[in-house]
Amino acid sequence: MRPLDFRRLSPILLCALLWLDGGQTSAADWEGALLDGSRLQVDPATRRAWRWENGQARPLWDGVHRLEDGSVVIVREGTAVPTEEMLETWPLPVEEVAELEVSVCEDLVEKVCGSEAGCAESQPCRLAHQLLDMAKEERATGPLDPVGATSSDQCREAMENPFFVPCE
Repeated sequence: MRPLDFRRLSPILLCALLWLDGGQTSAADWEGALLDGSRLQVDPATRRAWRWENGQARPLWDGVHRLEDGSVVIVREGTAVPTEEMLETWPLPVEEVAELEVSVCEDLVEKVCGSEAGCAESQPCRLAHQLLDMAKEERATGPLDPVGATSSDQCREAMENPFFVPCE
């Protein structure tokens, strides 16, 4: 009896898994049409690039691939280099969203307190620091009110509020 050749088994397992999954893709997968009429699909979680043709998925080889719309997708080691369009399609990971939320409040603190804390004693600066502390706490524990406004929402509003004057 011959030993199993796992290199030959891998495509079979992949097809079986896709068949069990019904061949469905997640809503966040990015897709494009290749010049030969096949579909290119990129998984947002793994950045793996797949070529779909006749209902079968195969890993896309490394290289530069031109799409029907004239754009290109670069694949290195089976992983697509994300294009701007892909990044706009994919949801941000939770950690990145949390960092962006806190950075809005950090921008507010810098605006009203000054880059060297020249206005650290002002009321707007103290309130901006409170909002920043709340945003950091929300990042660690989750929002206090999942349905209501978050601290970062309040920081965005404060950026436009005339009370939060820039430090000069």
